[in-house]
Amino acid sequence: MRISFVSRPLAALTLAALLCGCTSRSQVFEGYADDQLWTAMVATARAPSYDDWKIDENEVFVDDAQRRIEIYRVLKRTYVSPYSDPRKEEEEWRFQIVLARDAELDQPMVDFTARQMTVPAHVWDEADRYFAQMRLLLGPVKSPAADAPATTEEPTPMPPPLEPEGAGSAAGEAPASAPSAGEPTPEPLPER
Repeated sequence: MRISFVSRPLAALTLAALLCGCTSRSQVFEGYADDQLWTAMVATARAPSYDDWKIDENEVFVDDAQRRIEIYRVLKRTYVSPYSDPRKEEEEWRFQIVLARDAELDQPMVDFTARQMTVPAHVWDEADRYFAQMRLLLGPVKSPAADAPATTEEPTPMPPPLEPEGAGSAAGEAPASAPSAGEPTPEPLPER
């Protein structure tokens, strides 16, 4: 069977759509409650933080009932590299972020999906930046053991008390366990 000239561009276009369309990334957040995650998700969506881009537009739609966020974001910057003229760059993003549950771990999971055709690695960078900002807002996971008061029946070990100076020895004498302040003891010389 021979592929015609008409179907080759169609095949290439289909392949490009499969490689570049609607890329997703998920992350499980063990140890956090769903409400904590949802609050951090909304806060991160509404106030994103970028080091190398200026946020021109950031439209956020929050669906509390389905725990879904839709984001339309436009980023701009002037990129300056050595030995070239500065160039203005603009990125336009459409994201969908959903709070779900991981079936295997039974833990909350956040699904981050780009709703456009783009390079998957760029979406992964955006997702990782989003997840990192969420984790910064959430702080460290509090273990259940940290919340419970520490109750032990064994007493805390204490070092033995120090003897007061001069106790157990005659006045003016150094204690038996303390090294003398005189000359150091000579070490034996090796035999030849």
